[in-house]
Amino acid sequence: MSTAETPPALLDDLLPLCRQALEAAERFRGAAREAVAALVRRDDGRIDPGRLEANQYAAHGFSWLATYVEALGQTLGWAERLDSDGRLGELERLILQLVYGEYLAQLSGGIAMSQGEVVRPADMDVAPAEV
Repeated sequence: MSTAETPPALLDDLLPLCRQALEAAERFRGAAREAVAALVRRDDGRIDPGRLEANQYAAHGFSWLATYVEALGQTLGWAERLDSDGRLGELERLILQLVYGEYLAQLSGGIAMSQGEVVRPADMDVAPAEV
């Protein structure tokens, strides 16, 4: 059998693994939100326009991070709905695996916001233990 004919590895526990990964990504989003909020808030809890401007890169990065986490949740919801209808096939499982692999790698290693901008957890003042 040639490499082109070799079936891809399908994980039997893909949905539970994705659920665990989503929960971890949501915790990471919460930590990033708190870290970025600390950079842009005044003592009274309101956003300080000057601090927001000074930390625009971190705030913009957080919006990308939050969008990625939301995309993970929506993709998992799609797969779970297909599964409950008995329609989660090989292609759909591979799509789920691909999305989770790529987005989780970017969340932890760096999200490309443009060709020249990559935001990393440290840019949002997120502690390594929170990643």
